[in-house]
Amino acid sequence: MIKLNCLKLTHLIQALVITSVIATGSAGAADPASASEKDTLRATLLESKEKNKGVTVHASGTNVAMVVTALEEKYVIGRNQQASRIVIRLDRIDGVSAAF
Repeated sequence: MIKLNCLKLTHLIQALVITSVIATGSAGAADPASASEKDTLRATLLESKEKNKGVTVHASGTNVAMVVTALEEKYVIGRNQQASRIVIRLDRIDGVSAAF
């Protein structure tokens, strides 16, 4: 009987957590990424700009290797050996990898 009550309590807690996550996500901004994910992404891109080191931007199934030259509110601008200017919308970026 004790295991059954603990199990029910666990399910209740999980349901409450899921409900609060769903409510927070739908009440928040249209962008599904959380603020901390955006901050980490921006920090990595800014570090690339400051150190003049390359990053790989993963966006919509495509990987773009580049050095960041500017970081704006909605765009990251960079360059690589093949292109003198690369512009990627921040809301399209799935992830960034770097080895600084």
